[in-house]
Amino acid sequence: MNLKQTFLLVATLTTVTVIAGDRLQPGVVGRYYQMPGSLDDFPSLPAGQKPSVERVDKEVNFASTLEAFPGTKLVDNFYVNWTGVIRIPKDGKYTFFLESDDGSRLSIDGKEVVDHSGTHDMTEMSGRVELKAGDHELKLEFFDAEEEAGCILSWETAGQAKAVVPASVLFHKAAGGEPGLLAEYYRTEEGTEDFPDFPASKAPDLKRVDKTINFESTQDNWPGTEFKDFFFIRWTGTICIPTDGQYTLFLDSDDGSRLFIDGKQVVDNGGAHGMEEVAGNIELTAGDHALKVEFFEKDIDAGCKFSWRSDKLAKQIVPAEVLFH
Repeated sequence: MNLKQTFLLVATLTTVTVIAGDRLQPGVVGRYYQMPGSLDDFPSLPAGQKPSVERVDKEVNFASTLEAFPGTKLVDNFYVNWTGVIRIPKDGKYTFFLESDDGSRLSIDGKEVVDHSGTHDMTEMSGRVELKAGDHELKLEFFDAEEEAGCILSWETAGQAKAVVPASVLFHKAAGGEPGLLAEYYRTEEGTEDFPDFPASKAPDLKRVDKTINFESTQDNWPGTEFKDFFFIRWTGTICIPTDGQYTLFLDSDDGSRLFIDGKQVVDNGGAHGMEEVAGNIELTAGDHALKVEFFEKDIDAGCKFSWRSDKLAKQIVPAEVLFH
């Protein structure tokens, strides 16, 4: 049955849910439950019931099928709960669409926006909501009784045609990792003009967490330290890449610097020199990647800055929100 049903639920959500301090990873978390009996509406899960499948789905875009739900062995009488964060690009009124067989419903910041409950064929219902730019909590529920099963989440707003909500705006809170990069500071011998070759057993003279690598060139002590000339810094941790794509990474430093992603050197700005920028390009998938940045200072001025750019990001200092150790 292809009958389209459209119902506009007009609501206003003016409060942005700030996800500050939480580590975000691409995709929404899908918890899939096989129910023991037949379903005719959203089930009440018994306390402690564990999902049959728990995974991250990049988007909710599952066409109707008589086969097992994609990537699972679930066919009939199952329930799915997707939770995460939706990143709204600009202030405005957004219309969200749920096309499903059977029931589905959508909440943003805890308020129901679309109610498409009950057992029915693959039909569509919509709701309109006013949202501020930024991150908002998202919850989407879906159940299938029998035969066909499918669920598709779409949106539209002024200047943006109706489309499936893309992976680039869907995230979930990831566990583990502390914000910032581990910074290890070492004094070097006077006259050193390149990256030092320390034994693995050498302990740093200073260890701390630096939220970003954004140090302007200075002839004074390195910010927050007593280091001035002849020293070396190694920053290590992970960088969380928001979307698949080609990234340009920049190191602007005095003196030398170099950058590695997943053990592969991407930027080589070595040698003793004034404040100078060098870039490297790399194709990266969304998610966490191992990061190492090294820097050495000979004498006089010292500074180091780490920036990035992609087709979705203007050039900017790599922010603390994507750096962890």
